Amino acid sequence: MAEEVVAPVGEQSPAVVAETQPATATAPDEDVATWKKRLAGKDQALTAAQKELSSIREEAEQLRKFKAEVEFANMTELEKATAKAKQLESELQAAREAAERENLARKHPLYAQFAQETQGLGASAQAEAFERFVENLAKDKTVDSYVDTNSPRKPAPPAATKKTIAEIDAELKALGNPFQR
Repeated sequence: MAEEVVAPVGEQSPAVVAETQPATATAPDEDVATWKKRLAGKDQALTAAQKELSSIREEAEQLRKFKAEVEFANMTELEKATAKAKQLESELQAAREAAERENLARKHPLYAQFAQETQGLGASAQAEAFERFVENLAKDKTVDSYVDTNSPRKPAPPAATKKTIAEIDAELKALGNPFQR
């Protein structure tokens, strides 16, 4: 068995003493600079990755276009006509749907607004949205703000209040007797 040699603390070299003592924290300025350098490196790596991604996407799009051109060149006249007919049918269908939505929005604007807000939701989510929509309509019910420019606004009539017998009697006395000369 090997014997351990223990030297007194005073006899150790300064390098050994530095290793055995806990490391002191670096100055705050050094920490900030270190973090800034690390962040700058990460930003550069992110920028490089984004550039690479955009170049890969551009290349993929070019390959798709090239493939479509080659396939179109290899098609027969019948296949080309069929593809064109399908494309025109889909455009026609899209135009009809847009016209129908526009017509619906003109005739029933509240329903069109609700349909646009709930587009793509499931049945239960649409039901919940409908309930909220109806509640909001009831809360937001305001007076029509139409103003006829040819007819000036008239003041609102005074609120009708019930007069007491004493008030009516006082008014009649104030009028006097019309038959008295």
